[in-house]
Amino acid sequence: MTVVEPNAAPLTADGRGPRDPGLPTEDPATSGTAADPGPAGIPDLSADGVEAHAGRMGTAVEDWLADHTAAEAGRPIGPITPIPIPDRPVLPVRVRQLSGRYRSPAGGFQLELRVDVDGRRPLRKLSGDYFTMSGATTSYFGSWTVDGATVSVVDGTMIAVGTARCTWPTTYTVARVTIPRRTLFQPAAPATIQWSTPSGAVGGTYVCAPESTAMRVVELEQDVEAGVTPFAAYDTGSLASGGPARTLTAATAYGEAGIQVLDTGGRNTLATPAGHIWNNASLHGAMTTHFSRWQERAQFKVWLLHAQRHELGTGLRGIMFDQQGLQRQGCASFYQVIQAGTPQNLREQLYVAVHELGHCFNLFHSFHKSFMTPPLPNRPGSLSWMNYPQNYNPGTGAPSGAAAYWGAFPFQFDDLELAHLRHGFRDNVIMGGTPFGSGAALEMPEQPSDPVTDTSGLRLAVRTSPARPVLGTPVVLELELTVDRGQLVHPAELLHPKYGLVQVTISRPRGDTVVHRPPVLHCAEPQLIAARPGQVLPVSAYIGYDAAAGQVFEDPGTYRIRASYTAPDGSVVVSDGAMVRVWGAGGAEDGAVAELLLGDEVGMAMTLLGSDAPALATGMAALEEVAEEHAEHPDAVYARLALGVNAARPFTAVRDDGSVSVRERDLDRADSLLRPAIDASRGVGGLDDLTLVQVMGYLARSHAAEGDRHGARDLRGDASRIAEEKQLPGAALGMLAADEED
Repeated sequence: MTVVEPNAAPLTADGRGPRDPGLPTEDPATSGTAADPGPAGIPDLSADGVEAHAGRMGTAVEDWLADHTAAEAGRPIGPITPIPIPDRPVLPVRVRQLSGRYRSPAGGFQLELRVDVDGRRPLRKLSGDYFTMSGATTSYFGSWTVDGATVSVVDGTMIAVGTARCTWPTTYTVARVTIPRRTLFQPAAPATIQWSTPSGAVGGTYVCAPESTAMRVVELEQDVEAGVTPFAAYDTGSLASGGPARTLTAATAYGEAGIQVLDTGGRNTLATPAGHIWNNASLHGAMTTHFSRWQERAQFKVWLLHAQRHELGTGLRGIMFDQQGLQRQGCASFYQVIQAGTPQNLREQLYVAVHELGHCFNLFHSFHKSFMTPPLPNRPGSLSWMNYPQNYNPGTGAPSGAAAYWGAFPFQFDDLELAHLRHGFRDNVIMGGTPFGSGAALEMPEQPSDPVTDTSGLRLAVRTSPARPVLGTPVVLELELTVDRGQLVHPAELLHPKYGLVQVTISRPRGDTVVHRPPVLHCAEPQLIAARPGQVLPVSAYIGYDAAAGQVFEDPGTYRIRASYTAPDGSVVVSDGAMVRVWGAGGAEDGAVAELLLGDEVGMAMTLLGSDAPALATGMAALEEVAEEHAEHPDAVYARLALGVNAARPFTAVRDDGSVSVRERDLDRADSLLRPAIDASRGVGGLDDLTLVQVMGYLARSHAAEGDRHGARDLRGDASRIAEEKQLPGAALGMLAADEED
């Protein structure tokens, strides 16, 4: 037989497709009596609904099974003389759940079929993944989804019909799935799917054996830092909330969504020293070297590190790593302020674990759905694991904020997220698949549009630094949020795009638009401050490297940049556009520096401000070459910045056996790299003003940590003078004051 594509019928010698004689093929339009439909015209297939129809549907199931068994045994099918028995109540017949995962036998194409028609929160959807079998290898071919199936029950057989979206071109888009209903005392029945064209031409048929009630299976590997008691379970009845009380773990939370999470066991303890503080570079290196199941291929396997503290402080609860190369394979949660086993802390430990793993499944925050590809409306009023409690805002004057969220939260994903987890195309869900936030969109993302009205009392301004970059120059975006009317807003440091409250879009000269996805996403406790009228909150962010697009500014030409900020009340404040022209290399040295700085590893190293991770060794070597061999080039200041910050902090290397080595700060090297970068930036060139002041504060904090209080005080004083000379907003000085308190 020959099959052109999996939905088409395989051809026999006479040019006709084979017909499966096995299961009932009643047409709901002409045969039998369907079960009573529910409110939406869909029969209730839940256990309770089945019991309600036990006098009819349960009998139909048993009659069909009896006839089918008789036919298989060669006995005639016909009326049987009943044996008189005493009258007694008819007990309801409980039937098996049909929703779950089914699989066809190995062959040219193997189908993993997902049926979602009954059980917990049925979505009335069908979906599947095709795999090609060749020799001893299996390869993924493509996925399909039926977004809205028409479901009926005819003579004890469930029939679901709908039109599929497929990842490959096909005219066979109509799927008809039939599954005989079985009682709990009988083995589960197979599912048969018959494909056809909208005009009725018959395509391929697959008989799929039942495999599991779970739609997907994911392996979870968890490691824990020394001194951390990792989250185990939380009783949702411990505190007021929505939904029924039950005991949840991260695995059972996903189990309720139809995703089976298998803990791989063998939890390792990373023996970090007392008082250890993680940074992004160390976490990135730990994941790539210690995640035993990590591979450069898509797989339903994910890593979760239970850690104590991140250098960004107590507000940071978790991180999902969008790493270089294949993404969404690991995340971490931080216990510094939620370690104690109080109900509130246990609730937040559960929330952080499920939330960060949700990012690994490619779920965006509820209030940032519009930045996915393809975009969806933002849902700030969603009672979902993916919302921020503080950002919860159902609108229409209803209570909002954290108290309202927790009081109503049923500890679940919303329906659209549930559909993604269960039925999203495989590459859009599987770890290591499409980049974070990307789906199977055919359209290009666009710049955010201007609001029709804006009475938020907030203004967002953006500009780039340097003003005239040449090819290869790291581009930094400077943002300023101006508060025209006193109100609660997020502090300046949380306006960095890596926290997700600010989204940046970049239209490139090649004709596409990049929705900037920071390579490392931070999920922080969104603290609020009471801003006074006229207050300006500044932040600067390196946007030259993107988790999905790689190097963003890799072509000469004009780029258009716009940003939007989601305020605590749900307002979306859109900036004016900023234009930046990237100039081509002006000479041999410009070309050599550009070639060194445009590598993917350099982009990731610049994002992390340096790293000792072996995976980024090539990028760090390129920065070393720029700093040493092209020391007088204007872009050498950026290489010194990344190399110097990396030297100014410890780096934690995690070995395969779970042991840890910590490379301590090298302040001599940090000073030799950062002080020339600081001096080169005192005038109009070099680093942008805010980055300059922040680097000086960071270096001061490093000196203070090594006991050099005098040196730290001098650096902070110098930074304060520079901030005043450059007329930076008061928030920049506030950051330095916070550094001094630390």
